[in-house]
Amino acid sequence: MPETPNDPTDAFVRVRGANENNLRNVDVDVPRDRIVAFTGVSGSGKSSLAFGTIFTEAQRRYLESVAPYARRLIQQGHDPHVESISGLPPAVALQQRRGAPSSRSSVGTVTTLSNSLRMLFSRAGTFPEGFTTRLDSDAFSPNTAAGACPSAMASASRTPSPRTRWYPIPR
Repeated sequence: MPETPNDPTDAFVRVRGANENNLRNVDVDVPRDRIVAFTGVSGSGKSSLAFGTIFTEAQRRYLESVAPYARRLIQQGHDPHVESISGLPPAVALQQRRGAPSSRSSVGTVTTLSNSLRMLFSRAGTFPEGFTTRLDSDAFSPNTAAGACPSAMASASRTPSPRTRWYPIPR
């Protein structure tokens, strides 16, 4: 796919010649650094433009900069059918799905955004003193042994004293 150079002062993501699913040679300029909603009737190409073209290309560019080990942990799509896209910043897309959230669900778990954030935390920034190797993304998950708080794990393994009283949490 030919790319147009990114101009950091350009306030738009410019898509030229999008031909994904039911899109036919669509050209569009989408404002950057704004919340943008694509609206239209069913079958008009909203998802094809947002997810099949713009997000797929942003993810492809991002994955080029990620280590091969990390790439295999991220669900990858196909290359979009588009002539060019310019002004594209890194992007994260929230899944379009309906689930049955549990009482332990959060916005991050229901949308799978937490997986991307854990990957970002494990790869970006500087690590605390004493760490000589990179942390796996599991180190940022409270649902794994690697990510659990050591002091919480220690207190959970202790037997409560007979004087300890447990109170139910009102709902």
